[in-house]
Amino acid sequence: MTALVPLTTRLRMARVAVVVPPEFAGPEAADLAAHGADLLVLSKGNRSVEEAVESIQVARKRLFSLPTLVAADDLEVAAQACADVVFLKRPGWRPFGYRRPHEYSLFGRSIDGASDLDKIDADPFVFGFVGPAVTDSGVNDEIARTAAAAPPVGLPAGPVWFAAGGISSVSVHDVLAAGARRVTVSTSIFRSADPNAETRAIADAVKAAWDADPGAQAYSSDAFAG
Repeated sequence: MTALVPLTTRLRMARVAVVVPPEFAGPEAADLAAHGADLLVLSKGNRSVEEAVESIQVARKRLFSLPTLVAADDLEVAAQACADVVFLKRPGWRPFGYRRPHEYSLFGRSIDGASDLDKIDADPFVFGFVGPAVTDSGVNDEIARTAAAAPPVGLPAGPVWFAAGGISSVSVHDVLAAGARRVTVSTSIFRSADPNAETRAIADAVKAAWDADPGAQAYSSDAFAG
C-alpha cells in the first residue's frame, strides 16, 4: 500500500485499468504500471486460489511505492490476499452482503450504462466498468449518457467509472471524445506485439484528455483533500 495516499484517492485519480488474463499474470504484469496502468485486475481464471494470491503478492512487491492498485476478481482470493480492491464482474445478491478483505477495501463491478449508476454509488460498490464501450458500430451511446449523468471529473464527485470493452490505442480517442476519462483495456494490450507500448499509447491519450478537461484540476485537488 502506498503510504499516506488513501485507496479512495488513488481510485479517483486512476485513469487506466488493465484486466490481466491468468496466462499473463506473472511478475511482468506489474511492469505495466510503469507504462501507465493505474489499476491492475489480476484475473483468477482456472488457477488455484493459492496461485492467484501469489500473483497479487508478487505484483505488490514489484510495484514498490507506485500508486497502482492491484485488484482480485475472486472473493476467496481477495480475502486471502487481503486485497485493497475487489472487482466482481457480475455479482449476485448476497443476503449478508460482501465481506471485505479489510476495512478499507474497495469494491467494483460491471454495469451496462447510465441507468445502472446507482449500483456503484452505494456500499459496497464504489466504482464500475461501463460497457461494452466499443462495438462493431462504433462507440456505444451509453458512454456519452454515462458521462452526462456522472461527469468523470465533475464535482461533487460521483461514482468512479471506466469505459470498458473493445478499447485500443486506435479506438480510445473516440471513447474519450464521447466523454470518458477513464478506460479499461485487456485484449488490445495482450494481443499486441508490445504490450507496454500499447499501454503507454492508451495512457498518454487518456492523460491528455484528462488534463485538457476544465474540471480536472479542481477534481484532483478535491480527491487529495478528501
